[in-house]
Amino acid sequence: GSTDDQSRILQNALVEAVKRDAPLLVAPGRYRIANVVLPEGARLVGVPGATQLIAAQAAPLLVARRIKRAAVSGILLDGLDIRIGQRNGLMAVDEVPDLGLADCEFANAGSVGLTLNRTGGRIGRNRFRSMRDSALFSLDSRGLSIEANTVEDCGNNGIQLWRSQAGDEQSLIRGNRVNRIRNDAGGDGPNGNGISLFRAGGVIIEGNTLRDCALTFIRNNSGSGVQMLGNQGRRCGEVGLYSEFAFEGAIIAGNLVEDCAQGANITNLDHGGRLSVFANNIVRNAQKGLAPKGKELIGGMGVHVEAEASVTGNVIENASEVGISLGWSWGMRNLVATGNMVRKTGIGISVSLVPKERNALIANNVISEATLGAVVGTEYGKAVTGDLTKAQDKRAAGVRIENNAVG
Repeated sequence: GSTDDQSRILQNALVEAVKRDAPLLVAPGRYRIANVVLPEGARLVGVPGATQLIAAQAAPLLVARRIKRAAVSGILLDGLDIRIGQRNGLMAVDEVPDLGLADCEFANAGSVGLTLNRTGGRIGRNRFRSMRDSALFSLDSRGLSIEANTVEDCGNNGIQLWRSQAGDEQSLIRGNRVNRIRNDAGGDGPNGNGISLFRAGGVIIEGNTLRDCALTFIRNNSGSGVQMLGNQGRRCGEVGLYSEFAFEGAIIAGNLVEDCAQGANITNLDHGGRLSVFANNIVRNAQKGLAPKGKELIGGMGVHVEAEASVTGNVIENASEVGISLGWSWGMRNLVATGNMVRKTGIGISVSLVPKERNALIANNVISEATLGAVVGTEYGKAVTGDLTKAQDKRAAGVRIENNAVG
């Protein structure tokens, strides 16, 4: 490797390789570069861990713009922690429908590791570490497969899929490891998330393992038709799995969430958030505590739902306040809680009695060691009835409670 800026040499070599329809094989070494543009059909290939592209200045190292296809594999991109503009990546890709990125490493980004705009393709088996902001930021994706990557030590977020308007993008986020995501920029939602969706619909998030996220493991804000399946999260400061604001059609199933303020929150009927299934999940140790960088106490619930929601077959243990929360304020409509096991909590299942008309079924659950009652009616989070499994209360009209085993 050379200490000189080798951008022009690499640029010329890429152009020549494309002319011959050949991949460009880059030998092991350290190469200082900036703003090298991938031409149409470029295939840049290095030796994993040994071919290192080092930032020559405060700019992206590799750029791809308005081409149909490009592929990069086996390259390490090191930003040397040089600060660059917000949402600028070590690799910046704009309007490329077929991008292939495999077996690469992104390190020490002054902002984001990989930025994608109106881009589709496959991002697989890469490692992202020490990002000042986030590992991957995609805007208006054309369908991405983000699979088997490792993301570690990011300042604000891990993997972000955002859209400028709500839409269906059919992306897959599968089998990634996400560890140690901070909340350096603060706020109560935009930062501190392992996987973050904003207005991105039709996304499947499956089989990811997440550890130590400042706020949330997986957050879906206003994406419809999003599925969170078989993910595992341990240690987060707020809600483990979040579906919020203007979403319709969330399936959250088969996940394991431990050591959080709240297991899952499927919320915001006030913004049109509705239609969800929360099934066959395990939530352990949801403990009320101080919000990250905040002064208010939050959490203590296993799961909270608001409208057109089915909560079935879950195991919720050691939630400090409430195992299953059905509704908040007037946001309580057409709710089902059946076949769940709730153990070691304050209230086993709470149901909001604020709406004048209500329709809810709480049946066939096993509730054990609920110190404040197995099923309790609430208004704005405060208990207003006794245990409804022991005696009916006319204030809870419209809520059917039957066949629950209370111990």
